[in-house]
Amino acid sequence: MFRRLGLLLAALFWAASPALADEAPDARSVYGATPPATFTLYALDPELLAGWNTPLRDYEKKFIPAKYHDLPILGGWYGQGFVPDREMLLASGIKKAFYLSTGFHDALPITETLGRLGMEVISVPGARLADLPLSFRAMGWAFGREERGEALAAYAETVLGKVGAALGNLPTERHARVYVALEADGQASVCRDSERAEVFRLAGAVSVHQCPPGATEAFLRVTFEQIMRYDPEVILVFHPNLMRQIPGDPRWQNLPAVRRGRVYFIPRGPFSWLERPASYMRLIGAQWLAGTLHPDLYEVDIRDESAKFMKLFFNLDLTGEEIDQLFEPYGTF
Repeated sequence: MFRRLGLLLAALFWAASPALADEAPDARSVYGATPPATFTLYALDPELLAGWNTPLRDYEKKFIPAKYHDLPILGGWYGQGFVPDREMLLASGIKKAFYLSTGFHDALPITETLGRLGMEVISVPGARLADLPLSFRAMGWAFGREERGEALAAYAETVLGKVGAALGNLPTERHARVYVALEADGQASVCRDSERAEVFRLAGAVSVHQCPPGATEAFLRVTFEQIMRYDPEVILVFHPNLMRQIPGDPRWQNLPAVRRGRVYFIPRGPFSWLERPASYMRLIGAQWLAGTLHPDLYEVDIRDESAKFMKLFFNLDLTGEEIDQLFEPYGTF
């Protein structure tokens, strides 16, 4: 039923969106306007990708073939105040652009700006985890990669169904109270009611970070005193340097979660598994988090599942050692 509904919605979206192309674009012909869009284009077909929004980090390069490392840096809409490199885009001659439609990105002048640069802008739904099957199928049709889009969509449906069945009825009191430690010092987090917190809810967790009304999607700093008051059961660490520092930091050692060993590094190969940015990587991230927090309810061999995911989405055959490295705070940010 879910798949049929997804196909119906995609067909309606296709009919309502004349920007979606009828022909398969040539190689290096599509600009991803935001990092999630760029990463999703890469998963669909890296040969479509005209460039990156920012230079690849060393840890990303570990999972991306060298021939893609030096694609042009075209900028994009991300973070606070970042916009595309318009001169670079004009000089490139790129005629197609792509972004995932979300509440945040839809409020930005993406279509208008790129339209003035002579680009055809293609957009598919991408705000929620439940959008992923539809997103992949619509992208497959838009870019002439239907079989590939269907394979990614089918995986998304399977994962969302499995995790949802295992944890969808978990009582509120059994949700793990997590603090998501962002930035090098860990003093920024994910607002409980933000779109980005959806993956935590799926995995049976709730962010302890409460934000003021109207600021749930904002990036707000957190004092360490506030972290102490939150007293989270679990700490999820985004920055590898912080993960290495916490065991010897007296302030962090004051937190019961640290003393109990409930501090986990968020895997990030090649992109973050949970958020910053929130992308399809959440499909493997949700499984890792659900299995970590609720092993009695969600049984998963995360290393085996990671190998399958990396093969499907990145065409990578990782060794056992490389799989193990996914879960280690290697390198720098």
